[in-house]
Amino acid sequence: MLRPLWQLFLMHLREFFRDPEMILWSVLLPVAMSWVLGMAFVERKVTTRQIAVVGNVQKSDELREVINEIENRNISRPKKSNDQSVFKFSFVAEDKALELLRKGKIVLYIQLSASGALHFHLDPANETSYLSYLILSRRLSQEKVELQMTPVTTHGNRYIDFLLPGLMALGIMNSCLWGIGYVLIEYRMKKLMRRTIATPVKRGVILLSFFLSRTVINTVETGLLFAFGYFYFGFILQGSVAQIILLFISGNIAFAGLAFLLASRADNTRTGNGIINIFSVPFMLASGIFFSYTNFPDMIQPLLQYSPLALLADCLRNIFNSGATLSEIALPILLLNAFGVFCFSLSLKIFRWH
Repeated sequence: MLRPLWQLFLMHLREFFRDPEMILWSVLLPVAMSWVLGMAFVERKVTTRQIAVVGNVQKSDELREVINEIENRNISRPKKSNDQSVFKFSFVAEDKALELLRKGKIVLYIQLSASGALHFHLDPANETSYLSYLILSRRLSQEKVELQMTPVTTHGNRYIDFLLPGLMALGIMNSCLWGIGYVLIEYRMKKLMRRTIATPVKRGVILLSFFLSRTVINTVETGLLFAFGYFYFGFILQGSVAQIILLFISGNIAFAGLAFLLASRADNTRTGNGIINIFSVPFMLASGIFFSYTNFPDMIQPLLQYSPLALLADCLRNIFNSGATLSEIALPILLLNAFGVFCFSLSLKIFRWH
């Protein structure tokens, strides 16, 4: 009994180490995940938190006094070795502060009321915002100014309004990559693809059928997520339904094209699983789905901002939360469609049908 067990054990190990692609994905995928998260939260010695200040410093003695105290006492620098927060302040109008908060580019904004109290506007459900408020209020507690927290409860400015469109975009990506890419690889393994191309149907039509069926499934999944957000969280659409449909189709085109490309050469599901994960996991972590990509170093933020998932998520947020016009989302829609068509065209040229 022990000898057969030992031989079978060695056989499985040899199968693994003889497949260089499996070794690549088994090692590379965890490293990629740790690198992405490390770039966002660990690599920098301190965590930078963006704070907006609403008010005219020149016309408000109280506000100018507080800002001076912040600068003089170096309040935006850590005081202790375990205090790892740096606050960067920007002075903007209130409507601009709300826009930045809606897009997740600031954690909160501070406004001076007529009575001289400092109001911290934030969504308490957002842990990063609430922690920033606690740190700032502790540091400012010695100043001669009243501190108050004003919860942000208006639709479009809450953390849930930031999160749900991101989850919709993430759902479209995962559904396409796994529902199209992985299934195509299974078809190739089971010789079903060879049987399909033996029929008098053009190969592009075969792939297009996968796209259309997955788009219908994605419509149902996204609709259910929106319905849940609407009834449970009061999540509403402030923009145009037509624009949402146009963006939804563009997102499906982009990620279906990527799915065709990723599945074009993989000859088994183990390799396909690694290929899909090596793209989907970094996209998920670095495209501003659960937290803003402003956590990453400034030099790579433009690259992250124009990744397909970030384009889709940001546009969904703009339409749902601020009623963006067609001109504001025209460029992202064009980029998403161009990306999908390019990937699809390339996949047709290199696709393994046998």
